Amino acid sequence: MWEFKLPTQVVFGEGTAGTIAERIAPLGERCLVVSDEVVSGVPAVTETIAALDAAGRFNDVESNPTVANVNALAAVARNLRADVLVAIGGGSVIDCAKAAAAIAPGKDNIERYHTGGAQLEGLPLPLVAVPTTAGTGSEVTPFAVLDDQAQGVKAPMAGPQLYPTLGIADPLLTHSMPKSVTACTGMDALAHAIEGYWSVNHQPICDLLALDAARLVFRNLPTACREPDNAEARHDMCLAALLAGMAFQLPKNAMVHACSYPLSNRFHMPHGAACAFVLEFAIRLNTPAMGGRIEAFARHCGFDTVDAMVAGVRKLKEAGGLPCTLPDAGIPVDAVDTLIEESFHPVTKNNPVEVTVDDLRRMYEELA
Repeated sequence: MWEFKLPTQVVFGEGTAGTIAERIAPLGERCLVVSDEVVSGVPAVTETIAALDAAGRFNDVESNPTVANVNALAAVARNLRADVLVAIGGGSVIDCAKAAAAIAPGKDNIERYHTGGAQLEGLPLPLVAVPTTAGTGSEVTPFAVLDDQAQGVKAPMAGPQLYPTLGIADPLLTHSMPKSVTACTGMDALAHAIEGYWSVNHQPICDLLALDAARLVFRNLPTACREPDNAEARHDMCLAALLAGMAFQLPKNAMVHACSYPLSNRFHMPHGAACAFVLEFAIRLNTPAMGGRIEAFARHCGFDTVDAMVAGVRKLKEAGGLPCTLPDAGIPVDAVDTLIEESFHPVTKNNPVEVTVDDLRRMYEELA
């Protein structure tokens, strides 16, 4: 038995951001636009925001959104009596807005739900998510990754209240991404696709989405890194990110993302780069337990063997200038024990192979 759901309405295509005003009109009359200082300066984003008769703007979102960012945004939404949020930016902006939309109707701070163990409840504010990167898929997922700096915890939270009401994916908004962001977000999309496919919770519809998302990444990410104005590559990477988000939103992530959290926390590695850092090892570790499914995945992506696909992952990392070894990432060998200890996030239980300390030690020995 399996289930599939996606309560988010999805609109995809070049120029769709230009229709945002008419699409949000049924959702509310007082919209609060959420972005960040960098994205707000991009001409295509400036035009999109200008088309909205916004009640206010909120740009105070850090690259790793914090619980403080979420609480501040929720407070602004309450003070403005906003009845719809419009998040325009990368995964950080959208995650911050998702969490704020969930708590804005009440009076709670997000810590109660992020690290406090409480379950989100009640109806969130309607949220329109407009991604400007091609990787996180946050516009179609019920997750938000937040940093609680006071407790030293960066972790995801989940709940149906975190699904955006509407996701508008316009590839034209992604053309401004620099090479480093293109590579990191693209590898995040690939990790979402592979982990959704091998999660112990995988199911047929998500499998199909994962297969096509990964195929698109392998075919288009090098071109998008090399030719930032290549419209076809940007289109296909935007689609890959969307499909990958749909692919893992129900099965959830596994060991790759669990290992990525301490790499980002401890060494400030961008999320997509951290996922890519451990992806090759994870593929090799999980393949024997998959009954030929990874071999089929590799063939769908254009590779004759799983080893060839692993080599393809390395080529993607090298093409994007992402770290491939501990020295590349500036990680000392004496930090490995801590990284291993902090890699056992609950999503590790979704992995098809039970991950052990010895497995992770072997992984870091190979990365040394």
